[in-house]
Amino acid sequence: TAKLVPYATWMSNEDWLISLTTFISFAAYISALTQFGNTSRTDFFNGSWMLGYIAFVIHFISAFHYKYEWNHAKALELTAKQTFEITGLHTGIGLYFNYFFTLIWLSDLLWLKLFNQSYKNRHPWICYSIHGFMAFMWFNATVIFGSFTGQLIGIFAFLGLVIFWIYRKKYGGLNH
Repeated sequence: TAKLVPYATWMSNEDWLISLTTFISFAAYISALTQFGNTSRTDFFNGSWMLGYIAFVIHFISAFHYKYEWNHAKALELTAKQTFEITGLHTGIGLYFNYFFTLIWLSDLLWLKLFNQSYKNRHPWICYSIHGFMAFMWFNATVIFGSFTGQLIGIFAFLGLVIFWIYRKKYGGLNH
């Protein structure tokens, strides 16, 4: 007879590292967005934004080391395979989107840390472009390409964020 195996034993230590750093990064990203524009919580936003990026970089390095063996061609091939399985399109363009995502987040974080006043005064379209792209990437990573658990977390996180922003806009402005 078949025996049920606890989920924790299905994953290697490497898979745990890759998954856990993804979860920490996503949670910090969502957490930072709840404080974005809240001038009374700037330190919280900065800390969450930094934590999210650091966890993401650990995820990125871990995936490239353990899954792709530092081989871009292998990463491209496996990305194309996964994309085909989910969407029916055989393309590895998602890997390039991930590279761009990494650079965008790093650029945004450096701008925040090194030129804080300029960051605060930047034109809204820059902010909307950056965060729109990042939200698109996180949505795809969790809801479209994620495991069932990742999909549930992504759906609830994004729905919660939308409800939070609507509530904040309607009742509290940016500083509440």
